[in-house]
Amino acid sequence: MVGVGMVLGQKIVSRTQIEAEGYEVEKVGLPQSPVPAGPNRMAFVEYFVQGKLKPKTGYYLECLDTDYNEVWSVLLDIPAAGIGRPIRLLPMARSLVALSYEADPLNKGTVQEVARFYNHRGQPILPKWTTVSIYERSTTAEGQYALSPDSTYFLWYAQEVDKKGQAGRTWFTIWSENGRKVASESDWAVGGRILAAQPDNKARVWLLVLPVGQRVPQLVLYDPRARSGRSWQIEGDTLWVQPALYLTHKGVWIAALLPAAEHRPTEEGAIGAWRLAYLPQNFADTTQLVVGKALFPKEILRHAKDPIQPQQVGFWIGSDSSVYLIWEDRRQKGGTAIAGEVWVTRWDLAADSVGLVWSYLIEKRQREPFPEAVGHLSHLSETFLTILFLTERTGKGVLRAYAINRETGEALSKDLAQNTAGDLLILPGKAARVSGRDYMVLALGRPGKNGYQILRIRF
Repeated sequence: MVGVGMVLGQKIVSRTQIEAEGYEVEKVGLPQSPVPAGPNRMAFVEYFVQGKLKPKTGYYLECLDTDYNEVWSVLLDIPAAGIGRPIRLLPMARSLVALSYEADPLNKGTVQEVARFYNHRGQPILPKWTTVSIYERSTTAEGQYALSPDSTYFLWYAQEVDKKGQAGRTWFTIWSENGRKVASESDWAVGGRILAAQPDNKARVWLLVLPVGQRVPQLVLYDPRARSGRSWQIEGDTLWVQPALYLTHKGVWIAALLPAAEHRPTEEGAIGAWRLAYLPQNFADTTQLVVGKALFPKEILRHAKDPIQPQQVGFWIGSDSSVYLIWEDRRQKGGTAIAGEVWVTRWDLAADSVGLVWSYLIEKRQREPFPEAVGHLSHLSETFLTILFLTERTGKGVLRAYAINRETGEALSKDLAQNTAGDLLILPGKAARVSGRDYMVLALGRPGKNGYQILRIRF
């Protein structure tokens, strides 16, 4: 790798090569994203394959420090139903949760979602896999997970949705970081289709729910201890595209895309505006949502004629309460995953309004064979919001950084590394923040070769 540089202090600090026995990207898939596992530490799932005639896949849960020294390692005894399926990791405040699947011995044909809880020393908190889902029968519903803002609780929920998009049976459980089930309901009445959900630091659940026959979702708060809740109506009557929910210890944020006179096509409809809403956590009975809206600028509208698939992929809040939203166009075209552009916006919150301050468009043009490989890494400092991404994996690709001034929205860009050797396969979307400025990022080896690399990048 050549051409390593920096953008306002950003640099690749170090890198190491990990050789995994029998590992082949084409067969096993991309490495799972690493997660923080204590100060200056990261954890990730390492795959290996033993034997050639009857290959057997194994899984290690590894914890490394920022100098790539092994802190601890655990062999994961994956249940039979979890073999060949991704192992997800949840980074709790003082623990780490590995998620897999297990056949339910009491309900034939039912597969439950299970977890192993470990402390940050690699010691099991519970002695075996613990069932976190509560299916009582086979279902097509897929479990979703979300962490509380302080990462002391996680929510598991699943909802059956028919071909017409109507919601059916809904389940949920809330778990603490020490493996204690805090709440659960197997026939949860939420009043519509769940678009997003997240627990707060009090183990209550916040949801975006789309009621039957309506076009605009409601914000719902449900307290499972009291088995009671309340909802807030969101003004307007128009199409919502890609609504997202984000909780902090101070308040609840809702982001979405909306139609406008000028628009860009998506598979869900036409869009041409952003929407952002806020509700403080210390609300009273009369508290209403503070709502803001802004139209797309011309530089965004004139790009891409094909239907796009924007996703809200970044959310930062500055010490001055400024808000930074990052959207990325991710879509499939044939057998190629495309991340065409990144939209960055800054919003300011006032007592009774949320207003757009500036927006910035980054022409990314990333193309990858794996949908999970597209992505970027973002970081907020006191001065800049920095976006880091790989343009492509061919000989023309570069590892590029944009530093956007928080006040003005003006940007500088610089290439940190040129892919002159054709082996720059860094995956900025697969990274763990291990300190205030340091991130551990996974990278692939050359196609067809085993193993992968880990890079330490400092902002």
